[in-house]
Amino acid sequence: MMTVEDVRRFCSGKKVFLWGAMIVGQGVCRSLERIGVPIASFVDRSSSLQGKRALGYEIDKPENIFQTVKEGKGIIIATSGHCDLEIGKCCEEAGFVSGRDFILCRELNDVDPSVEVAGMCNLHCISCPRGNESNHPPAGFMTPETYRKVLDKLLREIPLLGSIQLYTWGEPLLNPRLPEIIACTREARVLSAISSNLNFARNLDQVIAAKPDWFKVSCSGWENSYEITHTGGTWSMFLKNLHHLAECRRLYHPEMQITVNYHLYKNNLGEDYRRMEDLCRELDLIFRPSPAYLYPADAIMEYVDGKPLSEAANRTIPLLMMGLDEGMAKARERASQPCPEERCFPINWDCKVRACGVYYRPFIAENFLETPLAEIMERKRTSQLCRECKKRGIHQFTGVYLAEKRVERPSGSKT
Repeated sequence: MMTVEDVRRFCSGKKVFLWGAMIVGQGVCRSLERIGVPIASFVDRSSSLQGKRALGYEIDKPENIFQTVKEGKGIIIATSGHCDLEIGKCCEEAGFVSGRDFILCRELNDVDPSVEVAGMCNLHCISCPRGNESNHPPAGFMTPETYRKVLDKLLREIPLLGSIQLYTWGEPLLNPRLPEIIACTREARVLSAISSNLNFARNLDQVIAAKPDWFKVSCSGWENSYEITHTGGTWSMFLKNLHHLAECRRLYHPEMQITVNYHLYKNNLGEDYRRMEDLCRELDLIFRPSPAYLYPADAIMEYVDGKPLSEAANRTIPLLMMGLDEGMAKARERASQPCPEERCFPINWDCKVRACGVYYRPFIAENFLETPLAEIMERKRTSQLCRECKKRGIHQFTGVYLAEKRVERPSGSKT
């Protein structure tokens, strides 16, 4: 792992390009800013991001910066949580040398913390454990006082900490003190990221006024199709709050990036897809479609082991664009690859630590504040869950679906 001084030396006198403009890339940007390393720009292969800005920096096409790197005037940091190895391979194919012309973000920091500030959700989506699991951990909210202690400990143990996701399986907007938590994160010069279903927005003005850096909205259709997979949600409420979110950004935080993560199911393609894409264009939101998959990985392990799934999980399966058998077959083909979830470090609202970001259980530490990070990470790496997951190839399951997202437009949509 590189130290702060190693990073400063590597970047000294060069234009620094961050390849990957989503949450991991923006987090790396924040960590470099914090240690005094200037950024030239982001680059990204996604056409939905190119030409936009992230944290005030332009997002360019990767090939546009290659000449600068070839001339020895620039360096690339691969800043994607799931695709950094693929980006590294692209760099090598372009003739770049690892350690001289480019590095992977995992060399700066191999931990991506998430803090569940709201241990509950207002929806019960059938593809999510909040809707397809019956055994839920205790519910509650993290206070700003506890959060500050968690953040301080993370910064001590991860000097190049870039970002904190203020969510895992819950709805962060339910926490009435979320604005204080965001303000605390911003004060520490760490990127704060929120993911919301936007079916509850009582304090949305105050939340955006606190200036979170990254706001992801989950959506899975239009009108009737939306309410099937965002189970318990109301389309009219979501649409109203999405417009309100765009207005709050205009009023309080114009630099904030808003991404609509459009979960693709068999029932929300065609016209539903086009209408949401058009709405995102109208509101200047980033439209990011990707095939939906069944969460949590607990359910996938049960399926692989031939155990019965819940009624809600079984209702999800026929709607998926890729079935579980096909998804697992592709996952096993790439089972030798490193697990992308090894970076995930999910801290619950009560400071317990989950074993993995894609599993709903178990917990491997009772109190993050009382347990060294290195000790928890070792427990994670050597856990029975991790061994069993890799043995079955499940550690690659979500990556299989994410790899399909490059097919950005279903048949019949606009070009």
